Amino acid sequence: MIARTDFEGDSNVGAYGIATDRYIFVSSNMSEKGLDMIERTFNLPLVQTTIATLDAVGLVSVATSNGILVPYTTTDEELAQLKKSSEVPVDWLDDKMTALGNIIIANDNGAMCHPDFNFKSRRKISDTLGVEVVPGSLAKLPIVGANAIATNQGAIVHPLATSGEIELLAQLLKVHVEVGTVNRGSPYTSLGVLANTDGMIAGTDTTGVELAHISQVLGFV
Repeated sequence: MIARTDFEGDSNVGAYGIATDRYIFVSSNMSEKGLDMIERTFNLPLVQTTIATLDAVGLVSVATSNGILVPYTTTDEELAQLKKSSEVPVDWLDDKMTALGNIIIANDNGAMCHPDFNFKSRRKISDTLGVEVVPGSLAKLPIVGANAIATNQGAIVHPLATSGEIELLAQLLKVHVEVGTVNRGSPYTSLGVLANTDGMIAGTDTTGVELAHISQVLGFV
């Protein structure tokens, strides 16, 4: 299923959740309207909690079908709730960089992270998500998570991503990668899209041309 909507009036739908092929991870404060749209689109178990008291779980955490990684600012209660409601490993990352969703892009095959992560942090990312992790950039920027939306079928990246960056990401994630935008020209594709291999929700500001391109690259058409 492909849908266009907003969450709590915000078309940056990717900021409020993470879609994997095993479960959907969203804020426990999401409205009934938002939860209904997610359930109808993905038909997967919902893992619900805030992270660091924030509803924007897609900005501050990262997940694959193998695990969920959250920042050290996550509260003990939130971590306990995650572990209770999730059937995958959950761990926190002891690193000063906390907007994990903005600086890590991952699917079930691999991941790219902000180049300033040290070896210990990269090892924790790899162990928790269950994939190989390589530092890199997209559009010569370290915010690789914000600059790409990826599933196990494809990825859309910032329009200014270089050919070398695209090639590296394609090798890591083992998917076809193309440039694109969302929400009327935004290059931060992960903020405007929530997707896995079976469904996709794009922000309400996404044009028909953008939606068609994203749908094609992610394997829906």
